[in-house]
Amino acid sequence: MIGLMGAAAVLLGAAGLAKTIGRVPDRPAVVAARIPVLDRWTGPASARVTGLGELLVAVLALAVGGRAGAALLMLAYLSLTAVSWRMMSVAAGQDCGCFGRPTPVTHAHTAVNALFALACAVGVVIAPGSLPSELRAQPWAGLPLILAAVLLAYLAYVVMTIFPELIRARALVAARR
Repeated sequence: MIGLMGAAAVLLGAAGLAKTIGRVPDRPAVVAARIPVLDRWTGPASARVTGLGELLVAVLALAVGGRAGAALLMLAYLSLTAVSWRMMSVAAGQDCGCFGRPTPVTHAHTAVNALFALACAVGVVIAPGSLPSELRAQPWAGLPLILAAVLLAYLAYVVMTIFPELIRARALVAARR
């Protein structure tokens, strides 16, 4: 379970880092999603604060682990699932602002977010260890565990950003035939 939660934390941390130091969208996702409670949460500063929050949750989840880390990740991914679902309902194709590059929100965002939320909910039940405790307990398995978590996070990133572009490009090619 620490591998799945590690992947969730790495993906969330990467998105947070991209928002903190990289390009932020002109129109934040919560504005595009028309979420009434967050309608004043606009502008680059709000995106950077959100990014810092995501980065903090990711670091805490990896360092602390257990039910607390799983719960933090679960709440983060449940909120991301809700925002991406809402965006697909009211502003499909709007830039999600996830990774510091223009990325239209798709159902893949919602699916990845929901699956990571589910994995973290299981983590709340079974209370996995932290990354440092896992590395101390099995040092030789630690490197493959970290590599697998990073690979899974990267594949989730590909599913959310590159795969939808590939599908659109394939549709354009098919339409020209």
